[in-house]
Amino acid sequence: MSIETEPFVFLDAIQHWAQAVSAFLVLVIIGACGLSVLTHGKSGPMLVLRWIPRFFADLFQLSPRRVFAIAQLTFREAVRRKALVVFGMFALLFMFGSWFMDNPNEKMDLQVKNYISFVLTAITWLLLPVVLLISCWGLPEDIRNRSLHTVVTKPVRKTEIVIGRMLGFGSLMTIMVVVMGLTGYVWIDREVAHNLTVYSESFEVDGEETLVEYVDLDGSVTVRVTSGEDPTQVTTAVSRAALRQDNPELHDLAERARRAALKRHLVAKRPVLGTISFKGGDGNPTELGVNTGDIWEYRTYIAGGTQWRAIWDFENIDAEVIRRGNGLRLESSFEAFRTHKGDDIQQTLLLQFSLVRVNRNVFRDADGNAVTASAVRKTGESSYEASVDGETVSVDPVPVSAREVEVHGKAYVLVDDPDVAVQVLETLKVPLPSFNISEFGENITLIRSRVDFYDQDSGERRELDLFQDLVNDQQELRIEVACLDSGQYLGMAQRDLFVQLPSNSFAIGYAKAICGIWLMLTMIVVLGVTSSCFLKGPVASLLTLVMLLVGQGFKSFLEKIVKGDVEGGGPIESIIRIIRQINLIDDLPDTKFYATVKSIDSFLNEGLYIVENIVPDFRSFQMDTYIANGFDVPWSQALAPSIGIALAYLIPCLVIAYYSLSLRELEHK
Repeated sequence: MSIETEPFVFLDAIQHWAQAVSAFLVLVIIGACGLSVLTHGKSGPMLVLRWIPRFFADLFQLSPRRVFAIAQLTFREAVRRKALVVFGMFALLFMFGSWFMDNPNEKMDLQVKNYISFVLTAITWLLLPVVLLISCWGLPEDIRNRSLHTVVTKPVRKTEIVIGRMLGFGSLMTIMVVVMGLTGYVWIDREVAHNLTVYSESFEVDGEETLVEYVDLDGSVTVRVTSGEDPTQVTTAVSRAALRQDNPELHDLAERARRAALKRHLVAKRPVLGTISFKGGDGNPTELGVNTGDIWEYRTYIAGGTQWRAIWDFENIDAEVIRRGNGLRLESSFEAFRTHKGDDIQQTLLLQFSLVRVNRNVFRDADGNAVTASAVRKTGESSYEASVDGETVSVDPVPVSAREVEVHGKAYVLVDDPDVAVQVLETLKVPLPSFNISEFGENITLIRSRVDFYDQDSGERRELDLFQDLVNDQQELRIEVACLDSGQYLGMAQRDLFVQLPSNSFAIGYAKAICGIWLMLTMIVVLGVTSSCFLKGPVASLLTLVMLLVGQGFKSFLEKIVKGDVEGGGPIESIIRIIRQINLIDDLPDTKFYATVKSIDSFLNEGLYIVENIVPDFRSFQMDTYIANGFDVPWSQALAPSIGIALAYLIPCLVIAYYSLSLRELEHK
């Protein structure tokens, strides 16, 4: 599962968008002027410059009434072309999908994940070809059938035609997404409720904690209620209806437990992710943990029974977060690597959390220049000095956040300047009680707002306030993880431990995931209508499909090529290495020939940079991973980038579609 941690910054995105669009428009104008010189001579560039203001004049005189009329006509044409047949295919999938997905031997959490993934995938891949074809073929078919001529001969502007087309196809697509989304939500809820035959929930009944255990196997219903120390067991060989009739009070308790179990399985958790680092066997910070030989390096390991520690630094831990959750709720899912099984093969690893108050400071001189911590010495209670270029200067500690610090070598350094070491002081450490982890499930640890622990230094028990005593002035909290079993290893990645905020409703998270699908299909409509303004239906469909495939599946690879992170160099260099059998990691000879090859690859790389910025990043619209794994879809990391991408491509596509349709010969079929 991939969960982004970097928030989306609209101002930076708008600045990048303005630069990219400006550069693109300048290149288009220069290219148009060059072509006009070939066709119209010296007067060509003036003709191009006269065309530029027409779009803005056309846009300011736009009529909402005519746009609505064209959108309504487009909607009806799409319906006549049997676009709604997709509902039938969708219904068939839901009628028979549960036959192949229900597995009574599978864990309920995995079944819920399969149900959600199935629904969101079905909606996406059923609507995607329909939306792509109707948006790419609509305008070319109208031109071929000459039905568009009845529109352009009226006082209708080209911008109104383009916007009307986009709104018409978008309205039909929105209706289909909403209907399928609602149907899918009901189906998920019914399937989970139908397959939830074994559950155990605790809640208060008449002021007393009560445990309700329910088992429904082969028509035999067993309900066990434990209140205090007096368990009561009721078994019936008939259905749930008989239980409701014979013992309504017990049935009500079972129903209450069932609703609680449904909320636990259908949930949208809100995680607070931290930054991860490690301490090695010598107690010093290190970049990674132990490599146990696993090819997949997503997780690294800490050795049990040693000084190895995994460290998470969490930000934005304020008093409101602690108060709303009655403390901090930690959820972890670590992976064990065993060097021996021990006497009990079922015995899980022993784990311990420690809460640490930590202060991070970077030292700066009077001019604000950062000075590495290794060159600083303390001269008083709160005064420091450092030797810089042979001179002794006074420096002051300036607090920095955990996000600004990383581990390099065996020291904490600034992310922006790895040559500057940062002072990291652990002023207080509180060990929590150890516990055995669940290696194939989630571990929930609740840290109360008042932390009671045994202080080994004083030999007494102490009680601290979680926010006042352990969260530092930057509202950050460090959690240190240790494995206590010698000879065993515990694997972990950044997302294996997080602070869980109060969960949102599953319906809200599901609606956000459906919104992501809607935004992606909106992008397809915009790109399809734009490409159909200057291409025929098959070519426009192919162009839109290629942009979807590149933006969805090859965007990461394209980014690596542009950044130069791919081994073997550029395309020409890679071909030469294959022909001459030169290893990817070997340096090429320092000759003019290879220097020329690298120059050509650098030029081609600039072209790929343009392609990378033109093709939309369709990965941002993938939100099913969040909700399928039980997480809410975050606004700043998922929804905001998706909305930003959709808006960013709307204006350039509208400009391209207007000029393409204005310059296109409509009589040409």
